[in-house]
Amino acid sequence: MLGALVLLSACTKDPWAAVKEGSWNQDRRILDIKFAGQAGLAQVKDDDAGTGTVTVSLATNLVSDMSRVTVETLNLSYNATASVQRGGTVDFTGAAPTITVTSATGTPRVYTINMTEFTETVIGKYAIQTSRVWGGTGPEWGGGALMDPNIKPWCWYADEGFGPAAEYDDYLEFTLEEIMADGNTTGKCIHYGGVDGKHWNCLFKAAMNKEGDTDIDLHKFYRQIPIGESTWVRDYVNNTISFTDATGKVTTGEIYPAGEYQIYKDDSRDVKAVVENMAFVFKLSGVDDWTNIYSDYDKFVKRPRLYMIAVQPVADIPAASATEGTEGKNSVEPPAPAPVFDLPGNWKVKEQWVYGGAEGAITKDQSTAKSWCWNGNYVKEKDNILCFTPESEGALKGTLFYGPGADGEYWDYLYVGKKAGDYVRIDCSQWYGWLPHTETTYVYNPDDKEDSEGGTVTIRKSKSLTYTVPLLLPGSYEFLGKSALVVPEGCMALAMPLADAPSKDHSYEWSDYDRFVNSPLLYVMVFEKQLTE
Repeated sequence: MLGALVLLSACTKDPWAAVKEGSWNQDRRILDIKFAGQAGLAQVKDDDAGTGTVTVSLATNLVSDMSRVTVETLNLSYNATASVQRGGTVDFTGAAPTITVTSATGTPRVYTINMTEFTETVIGKYAIQTSRVWGGTGPEWGGGALMDPNIKPWCWYADEGFGPAAEYDDYLEFTLEEIMADGNTTGKCIHYGGVDGKHWNCLFKAAMNKEGDTDIDLHKFYRQIPIGESTWVRDYVNNTISFTDATGKVTTGEIYPAGEYQIYKDDSRDVKAVVENMAFVFKLSGVDDWTNIYSDYDKFVKRPRLYMIAVQPVADIPAASATEGTEGKNSVEPPAPAPVFDLPGNWKVKEQWVYGGAEGAITKDQSTAKSWCWNGNYVKEKDNILCFTPESEGALKGTLFYGPGADGEYWDYLYVGKKAGDYVRIDCSQWYGWLPHTETTYVYNPDDKEDSEGGTVTIRKSKSLTYTVPLLLPGSYEFLGKSALVVPEGCMALAMPLADAPSKDHSYEWSDYDRFVNSPLLYVMVFEKQLTE
């Protein structure tokens, strides 16, 4: 029995023999081929079992010898061979050349190479004629427009010669340098400044800015063809042309031949653009702005959609127009940095304001402007110095001392004015003597901005009393509906709340006594930073 099994095994055919020998493989195709100077991809077609065609387009001006055109790429079926190898040459000077591909089993297919001469149509010289912007939020609501940006000169620096029309005497020159490995073309583009030597600076004027007070740099939208020399690449698969400037920035658009193009269409609008000769067209990525719909700001700044540069071929570029050109002022000046607030140091009393009065009779007054209300020495406050000393450099806490100034005295806070016709003497230090007259501690919290952009200062007045007040940076402030209080540059203020609500006692309505004693609501001390040598 064992012998029979051995004999049977010896007579069994090896199922992998055909694979090992390659006798199964009759595939004989050109999968991919590329010649030197080839533009685009080769079109390979198998006509029948024995023949096929390869159609290629060659830039003959980039091939030094058409009788020896190099095969740069050649990919064949598995284990197939060809009559020409990669790196070999083909003669295109006579009848259509052929390449024979033979399968692993020895079966041939003959491919005929049909060559057409490639001409890169962008090569040449052009005069820039005009430009168009299609933009606007909600074109279905009438918010879109197709227009020459130069018809809105008030939006640009047209009066200085750097508006959109600065481009309209410019010239472009395209030269071809090579056919790339992927079959795309590339070369150099020179954008000349024209006889005026000026380019559009792409700056939208601050006066037309609906969301700020500065000029707006729109180079990202409208500097699509770089100034001076750039590198261009034409992608024949995606039908685009890209420009790379000296900084590496890439912009990509399309080339529109002469004709009429649909820009937008709905039930009520049919927007078309007519290209007389040729145009470079770039899609823009603006964002809808329903707040400013219908405005120039919306169309040019917020929601531009398409930018077209119309050109006309010319035989030569005038020597006077082959200028490098300049954009003049071509960038937005950055806003001046906000002054860094520095709390540590000496601050001298500059102004004192009191907001006070019974309900419905609130006023704003400088406490020290009412000399008849006080005991005469309110002026002692005017040379007092508030000194903040951090516990270490950059620290937000430390020691605080409110010193009496050069005269060595403080205001005694005594009100001696009238109360219902009679003169009275009242100690008001509970309201106006907030700052301790001895050394104490403070903590500055610049991020506590609920009540003020300047943050807050927490002051320890005594062992049992600590209070936190808003710190006001230079600017204008309105409290309790009264006229603005202005904190000048180089100053800061502490706004000290005195009561949660105005008094309901109207017995002293509109009097100095009412606002300073009966119902003081807010005490604001303005300090000026003292410079030290």
